[in-house]
Amino acid sequence: LKNHIYKAYRQEKEYKVEITEVKNDPYDRLRALIGLTDAKRVIDRIVAAGKVMKARERMGLKADFSNRNMLFSGNPGTAKTTVARLLAQILKEEDVIRSGKLVECGRQDLVGKYVGWTAKIVEDKFREADGGVLFIDEAYSLVEDGRTYGAEAINTITQLMENYRDRVLVVFAGYPERMRDFLEQNEGLRSRIAFHLNFPDYSVEELVDILQLHASRRQYIIEQDAFPKIRGILAEAIRTKDYGNGRYCRTLLEQAIIRQSERLLREHTNDELTVEDMCMLQPEDFLPVPLDVETDSDVHMGFVC
Repeated sequence: LKNHIYKAYRQEKEYKVEITEVKNDPYDRLRALIGLTDAKRVIDRIVAAGKVMKARERMGLKADFSNRNMLFSGNPGTAKTTVARLLAQILKEEDVIRSGKLVECGRQDLVGKYVGWTAKIVEDKFREADGGVLFIDEAYSLVEDGRTYGAEAINTITQLMENYRDRVLVVFAGYPERMRDFLEQNEGLRSRIAFHLNFPDYSVEELVDILQLHASRRQYIIEQDAFPKIRGILAEAIRTKDYGNGRYCRTLLEQAIIRQSERLLREHTNDELTVEDMCMLQPEDFLPVPLDVETDSDVHMGFVC
């Protein structure tokens, strides 16, 4: 930048940037997420109940920490993992759980290679999450291979949910249809889950809001003339199954930023860029994301959303 764009600063030897701590309250971050009305309402209830139970405990009254385990069902990119992470932080700040730790795991972290290994592996995960939240993503994968190790994991999880009921909040997550099959694998599993939350696909307007939210967090502004084109891109994307929801918006923005960078260097070869130039995303910066290369990786979301 110094040599090719901000040439006036070429002779400067040192630049100092003061880094200041910015408070990032997890509850405010949750409220800022687009949509997710049911999830926000349920978390408010859990926090309220936890506060009252803690108050009863301090008064010497019986405090029954009732079942708070949860099931998140929704398609990719609907902010299930984001909400789980914020949930752990919120409950810690509100003194509802002892630790703000979130232990994330999937089938590969719970199922052993040999008979007798799985139960110990699962219990180790509960011990790791003691005082916090155990987040089991794609929980339905425990029943998809038709082998006994997955069933052993489910049975062990069900038992440990009772043993750790006051110490570990378990959150299961996955596709809606497959999660129904998961719940049928153990008679006691469904009764140990207090909250079943649906994370619906986003509408076009909600996706536009998510895109703007991501852009503002990166200090970019989307030119008003770009929105008709963006809505057309999103309207086409939502017709494709598992297109990514919030993840698609993030990838759309990331690719727009790359195109903007190319455009700026092309248009401003011999002159300096302004702050407005650097921050403004124009219609030509936005093109549809090829869905055959869309990924589930953290590099390419709801988010916080």
